[in-house]
Amino acid sequence: MAMTGPVRCPERRLLALLALLASGCPDDDEPAEPVALVEPGAWTRVEDPTLDAFAALRPDDAVCNDSGWFVDPFTGVLEVQTELCDYVTLEQPTLAAIAAGDAITVRAYHDVLSADTPATGYVGLALDGEIVWTYEVAIPSDPVDIEQTFTAPRDLPIGASVQVHVHNHGPNTWELVGVQVTPQG
Repeated sequence: MAMTGPVRCPERRLLALLALLASGCPDDDEPAEPVALVEPGAWTRVEDPTLDAFAALRPDDAVCNDSGWFVDPFTGVLEVQTELCDYVTLEQPTLAAIAAGDAITVRAYHDVLSADTPATGYVGLALDGEIVWTYEVAIPSDPVDIEQTFTAPRDLPIGASVQVHVHNHGPNTWELVGVQVTPQG
């Protein structure tokens, strides 16, 4: 019996459909895009020492005038001026969930650091009450752009507490440019 018209082959259609679907999916080996973990304008000052992950670092003579920390209107980043605020911990809820093993990148900057006597400048980050990243620098120091990545130690839901802390002696300026999480799994 002779057939006329196109030959129908359901297996070929299925294979073609699978190939089309596979070509439209992102490559599993492509790196994930970083996501902002904090919003510059959402910081609030932690005044209660029992809620401050960095309270053990607080010197007895710490002073923080609230005019010493603000979001710079030109750069859109958090700025701490230590001449007015030599010890501050700020807090906000995370904007994204974090999974253990995710890469968290902190971008910060400090201007020329000076003090009457040699000292140490310090900036740190805490997640849900646990200090997970710190950066220390001897004062005096030249300006430095800081970009460091660390691995998230555990899972945290969106809205978990993130604290940033700065302390140092002398009339210095620190800026927190951003904190991002890059999913790894």
